[in-house]
Amino acid sequence: MAAEFTDAQTGKRVLDRRGGEVGTVNDVRNGELYVEVGPGVDEETLDELGWGGPVHRGVHRLEARFVTETTDEAVRLRV
Repeated sequence: MAAEFTDAQTGKRVLDRRGGEVGTVNDVRNGELYVEVGPGVDEETLDELGWGGPVHRGVHRLEARFVTETTDEAVRLRV
């Protein structure tokens, strides 16, 4: 997906391919999404996004290649 994201995505839930919540869009900087990781997120999903490891909570840049769709309520991922 070659999209420039906007402030309209701020606050949207970020969902993995199974519909599990990964977190929330915390910020949009220079057309890129930054996601605050939520509690209880699947560790496998974090690893696929490159956010795994001992310090995986916090805010991370979401690469556009992982996004399949944005709706009024959510950003959906391919992982």
